[in-house]
Amino acid sequence: MARKVKVVLGQLGSPKSPSTKDVRSYLKEFLGDPRVVDINPILWKIILNLFVLPFRPKKSAQAYSRIWDGESFPLITNTEHFAGEVAKHVDKNVEVNHCFLLSTPRAGDLFDQWEQESWKDRAEEVLVVPQFPQYSESTIASVFDVLGKDLGTRVNIPQLTLVDHYHDSKAFIDNSIRLINNALEKDPCEDLVISFHGIPLRRVLQKKDVYYRHCFETFLLLKQGVKSIDQNKIHFCFQSRFGSEQWLGPATDEYAVELAKNGSKSIAVYCPSFVVDCLETTDEIGNELREELEEENCHLNFIECLNSDDKWSKDFANFINVYVNGNREEKENLFYHLDRDMVEREIPEQVMQSPPLSPEAKGTLKIVFLTLFLDLIGFSIIFPMFPALAKHYLTVDADNTFLKMIFGSITSLTNMTTQSAGMSPVVLFGGALGALYSLLQFFAAPIWGGISDRIGRKPVLLVSVFGLFISYVLWVFSGSFTLLIIARIIGGIMGGNISTASAVVADITQRENRSKGMAFIGIAFALGFIFGPALGGILSKIDLSTMYPALKAYGVNPFSVPAIFAAVLSLINVFYIWAKFKETLPKEKRGTSELHRSANVLALFKPLPYRDVNLTNWSYFLFITAFSGMEFTLTFLAAERLGYEPIDNGKMFVFIGFLIAMVQGGYVRRKANQVGEKKMALQGLVSLIPGLFIIGFAKTTAMLYFGLFFLSIGSAMAIPTLTSLVSLHTPVDEQGRALGIFRSLGALGRVIGPIFASLIYWKYGSTIPYIVGGLSLIIPMIVLRMVASSSSTASMQTQA
Repeated sequence: MARKVKVVLGQLGSPKSPSTKDVRSYLKEFLGDPRVVDINPILWKIILNLFVLPFRPKKSAQAYSRIWDGESFPLITNTEHFAGEVAKHVDKNVEVNHCFLLSTPRAGDLFDQWEQESWKDRAEEVLVVPQFPQYSESTIASVFDVLGKDLGTRVNIPQLTLVDHYHDSKAFIDNSIRLINNALEKDPCEDLVISFHGIPLRRVLQKKDVYYRHCFETFLLLKQGVKSIDQNKIHFCFQSRFGSEQWLGPATDEYAVELAKNGSKSIAVYCPSFVVDCLETTDEIGNELREELEEENCHLNFIECLNSDDKWSKDFANFINVYVNGNREEKENLFYHLDRDMVEREIPEQVMQSPPLSPEAKGTLKIVFLTLFLDLIGFSIIFPMFPALAKHYLTVDADNTFLKMIFGSITSLTNMTTQSAGMSPVVLFGGALGALYSLLQFFAAPIWGGISDRIGRKPVLLVSVFGLFISYVLWVFSGSFTLLIIARIIGGIMGGNISTASAVVADITQRENRSKGMAFIGIAFALGFIFGPALGGILSKIDLSTMYPALKAYGVNPFSVPAIFAAVLSLINVFYIWAKFKETLPKEKRGTSELHRSANVLALFKPLPYRDVNLTNWSYFLFITAFSGMEFTLTFLAAERLGYEPIDNGKMFVFIGFLIAMVQGGYVRRKANQVGEKKMALQGLVSLIPGLFIIGFAKTTAMLYFGLFFLSIGSAMAIPTLTSLVSLHTPVDEQGRALGIFRSLGALGRVIGPIFASLIYWKYGSTIPYIVGGLSLIIPMIVLRMVASSSSTASMQTQA
């Protein structure tokens, strides 16, 4: 008697409905699978929850609504019908079921059913046949993970077999050819596009996923069998890209449109990555591509998938019967066998446009990321504490020479006899400390960079990070304002190691993938400005000087805990660099840099021979000057008007950072190229003006956050697009120099902005700095309007 086998047809699934809520739930589970998106899980969770799930579900829900029949989706109904048809033709010892990864019934439901059956009626073996003809880590391996996770909780486990591919099976190939030939007979076309679902190219080239080879083998077999069209008119493409990294190509939509532009009047498309129709076929090809081709006066013949076609259902049932009950020769005969050497010769080469970073480079970048992240935490952790710090030192160290110097020198400079009451006097404290730190970074950056060119990167990183540790230790014991100033001086000098960190990125990357490495620096900046103020606000609630009064004698103060935290992180980073960081600048290359760094930072501002680059740089400088003035006086305004404490200021900066991350990741990244960098930068500057005005007149928390909303959106749009404009208007061999000037002008703006804003705040009160800041943004807008649009870049660079 033949053993009883339970066959499970495994399919992906669909949302419960086309509502945004259900689509979001579906995407959260689908995209949360590490097999589907295989980047760093912590980083991906941040991207998924901050950038993808807030935006993508609404657009996807619109697509799903176009294929919703009022009760279900094609993927569900077709799979159910197909399973029912196959069940009619299998042998008596075979039981056919179906399940979904993301819909019901799931694999666990079938195993529950198997366990509940009596021992004599229970199947001895479970054969899982995923409804994905070609193997891929993101599909077949994901099915395996789901099965393993479910079975890992069970006592009784059946003998389990997984069919990992059938892309070259005769049942699949022959029936696909039949459908294609029938479709072309009814609706003849000039071209046939065989469109497979895409995956990131990195998976194929780096992880050696066999999916691409399986797709090409399927293509060859289909091409050999389709006789109703010229073989040269059959094309190999990939669809359904997601994210910004490079995927397998050519892209179906772009390729088909190009065919139409080159004269093709009718194109047929068949999608053999799927055995039943779904969103990627019915809507992406049947609707979206059809509309694109119609705009080019080209007809689309969309060839449906096999679905529950009668002959396909019978042949697939026979495939299962032989797979379960056949001998070895019969099983071998289920498949076509292509010559491997021939496949190797003919498979199109896939080339990375931007070479991937090596594992060694990625490891080094992690260290650089941590270094910069801690630098930015050290720079911004003090932000929410400025008002409280000022009040503290004016109370406990009022006769301090440096405090008197700050107030006395500015009083003499402005020839003031009176000033506004309230928070206005102490705002100078924040402006002075902020400007001091930025000024020292501004001067130290090229010096550290020059030293690292001569002696190597690792010694400079070790010394500078250890110096940051010393600065935080001094801050821990800064019972006097003098010691705090010394701590900030050391911290500012050591924080200038950003130039060395950037040099490390240049060492380990090539021109083609340098932007990937530099992106780590941008991420470190963004996260540092989010977590620094948040940590400062939270940790400042712990006052060691109150908990242990005896520590006051050693200089421990109400702000020592944030400093201790930063010191511990820096010390860990020192040991991490010492143990893990490998020198990236060999001895033979030291002192031979073509950049000719100079300790004279003013030499950085020599105008470039590119008008639009210079205009963009100065527009950025004027913008940052106004923006940083707000940044450094904001906590004083909040404390003066709303009684904010450091924890409240920390929450405020988290709100700003969160919105900036949302807008940059969800809007700017997607739309900047479509809208145009210049136009989006101007939109950002315009958005900043009402934000500054609203904050200037804010009397409630709601009004303050309303202003911060515009401020965050504006800066999120302006900063990255201004950076892009500089790059777009600069020849390739001048990119480093132009962006270096861009960043240095930004650093100088962070020196000047806090000084002027705090002076105006002191002289005229908390409203005027924001009015002046808002009005001053008109100047960079005027300057930016004189810059050519990015669409003119190519011709402009040619002229240059």
